[in-house]
Formats: sequence, C-alpha cells, structure tokens
Amino acid sequence: MKKAIRHWLVKLHRYSGLLLSLFIVMAGLTGAALAFNDDIDAWLNPQFYHLSPNSSGSRQTIDALVAKVEHDYPHAKLGFFAMEQDPNAPLQAKLRPRKPNDELAMDTVFIDPVTAAVVGERNTKAVSLAPQNLMPFLFRLHRYLLLDKPGAIISGSLGLMWLATLLIGFALAWPRHRKGWGKALSIKRGAGGFRLMYDLHRTVGLVAGVLLVITAFTGAVMNLPDVARPLVSSLSPLTPPPKEVAKSLATDSKQQISWQQALASAQASMPSATPARIARDDKHGIYQIRMRKPDDIQDSGSVRVFVDAGDGHVLRALDPLTGSGGDAFIGVQYGLHTGQILGLPGKILVAFMGFLPLLFMITGIAIWLKKRKSETIVRARHLHQA
Repeated sequence: MKKAIRHWLVKLHRYSGLLLSLFIVMAGLTGAALAFNDDIDAWLNPQFYHLSPNSSGSRQTIDALVAKVEHDYPHAKLGFFAMEQDPNAPLQAKLRPRKPNDELAMDTVFIDPVTAAVVGERNTKAVSLAPQNLMPFLFRLHRYLLLDKPGAIISGSLGLMWLATLLIGFALAWPRHRKGWGKALSIKRGAGGFRLMYDLHRTVGLVAGVLLVITAFTGAVMNLPDVARPLVSSLSPLTPPPKEVAKSLATDSKQQISWQQALASAQASMPSATPARIARDDKHGIYQIRMRKPDDIQDSGSVRVFVDAGDGHVLRALDPLTGSGGDAFIGVQYGLHTGQILGLPGKILVAFMGFLPLLFMITGIAIWLKKRKSETIVRARHLHQA
C-alpha cells in the first residue's frame, strides 16, 4: 500500500471511528442484552412467561381468547397472537389502534390460555427503564433509535459507515508478509500504555473483525430493505415481502373460519412445526401463521403460512431456506445478526461481541489522543526552529 494512500486511510478510519463511537457502543451494548432478550425479560417479568401454579386444566381455544381481548380492550383491534416455545407460558396479544393517529396506553397483553385471565400488559413504545418496558425500549433504541422508520434508515446508514470503517481497519492492520502475523496477533507485555492500547485495537480487530463485519452488514440489510432487496433481486429471484404476498392472495369470500381452524390448517400442512404467531388479515380475507421448525434459524419462526379465511385451505407457505438463493440470503439475516441461527452458542458469541465496540472506542480514543499530543509537540518544535 502506498504511503500517501495509507496516510489518508488512517485518517479516514480514525475520524469515522470517532464520529461513530457513541452509536456503535450503544448498538453493541444494547445488542448484547438483546441476544438474550427473552431470558432477561422473563427474569424481570416472570408473570409474562410463566403461568401461575394455580392455572391448571385444558386450554381454551384461540377464539375464546380473542373474544376476551376484544371485550376487555374495545378501543383497540387485535394485531396478532404470539405463542412462546414453552407450553406453560401465557400467550401474547399485540394490539393495534383502531384509528391511525390514535395511541394506546398498552399495546401488548399477556393472557392465561387456561383461565383467559389477563396476567400482564405493557406499552412496548414507552420510553422507560421500568422492568416491564426495559427490553422493548432497548430493542427500539437498538434498531430504530426510538424514531421508528426514519430511525431505522438512520441506523442502517450509520451501520454502512461502520462497515466501511471496519473494512478500512482490516486493510490497515493486515500484515504485509506472512511472517508479520505473529506480531499482528500478539500483545506486547510491559511496553507501556500506548502500545497496549494499539495492540488491543489491532489484534482484537483482526481476530473478531469478520464477525463484526457480519453484524454491521446484516443490520444494514434489515434496516434498509428498500436498498437491499432491489440489489439482491438483481442477482437472484426474490419472493416479495409478506405484505405484498398477502395482497396477491386476497380473497373475497364472506365466510369466515375461526382462528382455531386456521391454526389447525397451518399445523396440518407442517406437522413437525409449531405455531409461533397467528394474525387475521380481514382486508385480504386471509390468516397468516408463522411456524417454528425444530431446527429453525430464528426463535420466532421463519416460515409463514397463508390460510384462506373463507374455506381454510393453505394458499401458500413461505420458507426462505427452500426458496431461491436471494430468499435464503434475506431469510438468514436476522438469525445471523442475533446469533439465533447457531442456537445458544451463537447468542453467547453475539453478546460477547456487543462489548467490543466499547473496547475499540476506549483504545481508539487513547491512540488518537497520543497521536494528537505527538503531532502537537512536533509542530511546536518546527515553529520554534523557524
């Protein structure tokens, strides 16, 4: 690498890193917590994840639970029902406002599937560190910067800048010769604070850099679908997003099967899978059920089954891993980003990596301050000599 090019790359890496430092530290620390989102949430709010010992007996139908929610929350409409992997956990009902500009005091309700009693509720959009709001707050901060869709665009754009910063760092730290790898991957003891900061910054970056590149890339892809999907579709056929698929499958049947029947129809089409979420789309006359396979790439299920709300037959099933290469690419982004694609080891790895941006910020600022001090001294000497 030519000296002039390296000089400008060093400056670009240094100042882009400083500019992004607060963002990547926030994203890293919140991502570390979100890697174990359900576990932490269950520890903070056990009533959301575990039924009371007094709750025993046969489970009520989804339709009975829907009726209960609609009766208790007449100002809202039911968005979907979510089922945890643990059969002894309450079901989660997501509520939507009936009018676009309305706001709900509570948008998530936890309901006992045996007694139909509401065992908890919360507002996932609340800016609060209260136990019931902490994990939804961290998620919205991590992905949306608390700004919904505009925040996702900003976060995705900053993620691309971080990706470029990481790649430049790779290029700068990459040894020129094979013999240089031993030095590049070692931390010299007793060489002083600056050398320690420099070695940590370079060595950890080389070792964990690939995983951080994957994290930054997958985050940008998910937050910038209007950019990512056209690019992917130019290389491989790509199934439209679920909302567009729902529009294409719209029916005009006036007959309505029950929620329970739709769930049974989806279950029959995939006997080895378990339902993770069910929603009814009255506008298009369909039910959409998300199914969780035994070896699924994400905890919330990756397969979507569309069921005709009129006669109950399965209209279509979308499994990203059985589609085109483009479908598989888009489908694995969430699992890669969260580590869920590798199960518990993947989550542990993601949680560990979440602390690395903090290390890079501390070592990077230390290196920058030392370099700045040295440059100031050299500049002062030149002025004195002049």
